[in-house]
Formats: sequence, structure tokens, C-alpha cells
Amino acid sequence: MPTTVELLAALNRKERFFLVAEALGKPTFELSAAFRERVGDAFDLSIPTSAFVAMDYHLDWIYASLFLSDQGVDASGVHANPDGLISGNQEDVDLIIAFEAEGLTHIIMLEAKAETGWTNKQAGSKASRLEAIFGSDGRRFPASGPHYGLISPRPPQQLATKEWPRWMLAGDGTVVWMPLTVPPQRAKVTRVNESNHPDAAGKFFSMKIRKP
Repeated sequence: MPTTVELLAALNRKERFFLVAEALGKPTFELSAAFRERVGDAFDLSIPTSAFVAMDYHLDWIYASLFLSDQGVDASGVHANPDGLISGNQEDVDLIIAFEAEGLTHIIMLEAKAETGWTNKQAGSKASRLEAIFGSDGRRFPASGPHYGLISPRPPQQLATKEWPRWMLAGDGTVVWMPLTVPPQRAKVTRVNESNHPDAAGKFFSMKIRKP
């Protein structure tokens, strides 16, 4: 029976993943030692260099990997989906890290923001979906241990996490957050009108350099 990590790797079909791998000359993504340490510290885990890593990873694929590693792959290739957890939509996590340690498959899911922040509607929808997949206690699939965190230049503000499953939060009840380094003086292009006011139908554009 294939393992969860093997299935996660097999189900990864993102063109962007293969393009980046091709461009960098690496068939797989490998975390730097510094990033492995940072993520490991955030979740109190020791992440091996061989951990599976992918980007823009669909939640459907995560559930399928968990289900099939638990129930086995039917020879017909057809499996029941009574709860609709294979939804057919494109909802995903920005970065997934998975590895086996001491009989448990750890699945770390990171959401990233560089410019904008998280809204409660967006974050709440993702929390509800992950709760349905992993269970309210994170033990729907006992051989797997889910972990969830956010990564951005600044800590998230006013996120309503009261209804999130406990496993998505740190021990003190706050969301796990890691700082994301964004180079300074990024430029922004905005469509504007002739008075330089933002206008979706404007026939001009402005570019502003953002100061550090």
C-alpha cells in the first residue's frame, strides 16, 4: 500500500512546480537548512532534508492521499466520496511539507501573503475545509499529523480563529506565524484616470515605488 508521502508526490500535477524544477535543474524542491530550521522551530518538529515539498497544492490531493493511504487503492480506481471531500475546486495551500517520523506522517501547510492580508472570510473558509479533511481534533486519519501556519512580512491582524480547529493553532491558541522576507522598494502598477486616481476603466496607469 503506498504511503501518504508517496501519494502526495504522485498527485502533484502543478505545471508551476515542474517549470520551477526544470528552471533550477532540480527534479524536486529541497528546503534550505535555514528554512527547515525555522519551520521546525515554529512547529517543534525536526524536518528531514528528504521531506516532500510542493507549492500551490490542492486540498483535494491532500484528502485523496490521506484516504488512499488509509483505505488502499481500489483496483477499479473508483472510490466513494459520500462527504464530498473531493470537491473538484482549486482550493489549495501555498506550500506543503510532508515527511514520516516515528510512525506518523507530518503534513505542514503554509499560507503566504506578501502584499495583502488575510480576511476572516478567506481564512475561515480554509479552516472549515481543513477541519472537514482532518477532523476537529486532527485525528481523522490517525497515522497523519496536520500542522498549519501563516507566513508574511507582518503578523496577521484581527484574525477570528475562535471557530478554527485546535490543531490549526499554536499551544497558546494563536495562529502559527513566520516572517516572510520581501525585498524593499517593490513597484506597483495601477490603472488610473487622467487625474491619477485608481480607475478600473482608466486609460492611464501609474507606477509607484514602495519605500522600505
